[in-house]
Amino acid sequence: MKLTVTRLGQHGPISKQSDGYFRFQCPHCKELRATVNPKNNLAHCFCCQKNTNNIDLMLLQGHDFVPAVTILRRWLEDYRDDLGDPTPSANSDSLQTS
Repeated sequence: MKLTVTRLGQHGPISKQSDGYFRFQCPHCKELRATVNPKNNLAHCFCCQKNTNNIDLMLLQGHDFVPAVTILRRWLEDYRDDLGDPTPSANSDSLQTS
C-alpha cells in the first residue's frame, strides 16, 4: 500500500510516516486517518471505518480495473528489481494460467 501511495505521487492522497506507521488521506472521507497494516498491506481509516486495498485505491483514483492491475504489477516488478528480489514476475510461465 505504501508503494502504491508513493508511486501515485502528486496524483495520490496526501501521506506521511509517523510513529512507525504509514498514514495517508482516506479516499473515502478525506481525513488523514487511513493507516496501513504492514502485516497484510491493507489500510483502515480510523475516521470513517472503511478498509482499502491497493486495487480499491487505484480505482478511487480514477483508473479502470485492468489498467490498475497492470500498473500495480509493473510497480511491484520495479520494486522487486530495485531490491534484487529473485521472485518470479507475473509474466513467468509458472504463474500463467491457461
